[in-house]
Amino acid sequence: MKICLFTDTLGDLNGVTRFIQDMGALANEAAMQGEEVELHLVTSTAKTLPQADYIHNLPYVWRMPMPFYQELDLVYCGKKQIEQLLQAIRPDWVHISTPGPFGWRAKNIAQKMGFRLIGTYHTDFPAYLYDLSGLLTIKRYTDRIMARFYKDFEHVFSRSEAYREIMAHDIGLDYAKTSVLAPGTDLQKFHPRHRDPEVWNQYGLAGKRPKVLYVGRINVEKNIPFLVDVWQALREQFPQIQADLVLIGEGRYRKWADRLRAEHIYFLGPVVGETLSQLYASSELFIFPSVTDTLGQVVMEAQASGLGCLVSDVGGPQSLVDDQESGLVLKADDLDVWVQNLAEALQDPAQCKKWGKHAHRHLQQYDIRDSYTDFIAAHRNE
Repeated sequence: MKICLFTDTLGDLNGVTRFIQDMGALANEAAMQGEEVELHLVTSTAKTLPQADYIHNLPYVWRMPMPFYQELDLVYCGKKQIEQLLQAIRPDWVHISTPGPFGWRAKNIAQKMGFRLIGTYHTDFPAYLYDLSGLLTIKRYTDRIMARFYKDFEHVFSRSEAYREIMAHDIGLDYAKTSVLAPGTDLQKFHPRHRDPEVWNQYGLAGKRPKVLYVGRINVEKNIPFLVDVWQALREQFPQIQADLVLIGEGRYRKWADRLRAEHIYFLGPVVGETLSQLYASSELFIFPSVTDTLGQVVMEAQASGLGCLVSDVGGPQSLVDDQESGLVLKADDLDVWVQNLAEALQDPAQCKKWGKHAHRHLQQYDIRDSYTDFIAAHRNE
């Protein structure tokens, strides 16, 4: 079986990129062991990509930063390059992973060439734009655009059951033509054994102070302003709590960095590889107040690393947390609820450790290799 997966994001620091790269690497590993599968990852970007035969970076005609999401490029690729690649590979499936300009272009060309289409609803762009603009009319307009994009797919994967319902309600996808892709992460890369409190020294932070960690985009659609408000309220109401809030990632709200250090809020920027694994495992608690995530890859990474998690009761991350056992699912955007529960957790280190141990055990069911098996099987079964 041959699959061509087209994506607008493959060299970026986000959960979608990590998932797609993992699928490509595992498919290549399986092919080398004799499995009859080819998964070709296709994009068009100026960003650095892993060097592999199954990754195809097509030349682009133009590119520009996405409005409101400067870390992601909008890229327009020539028709000829996509056609030639599809003619050369002749895939059984064309999988469109993102509804950006490159994904739209590939979808339209593949459809005209008669290839079967399958897709994934990785990102809730209507919710993002609503959070950024505050305008319900923009969300409804974007919902209609998403409905147009996905209506011709034979099947569409969701990253969580919560978003399968949203796909049916908001963009009108036939529930029978959707399913949930098994979530998963690399359980070796993210593990408590990577704990090394000395890692904080390279960022000028004291390893002895408890660390509350956030990983993801530093932007409005991830609810970062709310997170900052929660932390500032915590410091005002519970001045006896000595802890640091550490944010890892890219985004426009890193401009707050200098001003917020006085509140013990630290923006470390993008971090990858072994250092990221160490920072996860060397923290005491993970906090993720986003209400627009279809899954929450970082929530799996945190739990696999032995961290209890505080997440919102809206969106996909709530499906990953064993409420009360590996952390808490809290009412979205309720400042008092978040402050009180965060304070209680930080004043009870034993509870944080208990959550962390359960979180690590809980995540053993979310192995990225099982996700790969489900991903390939879903294509074979369609």
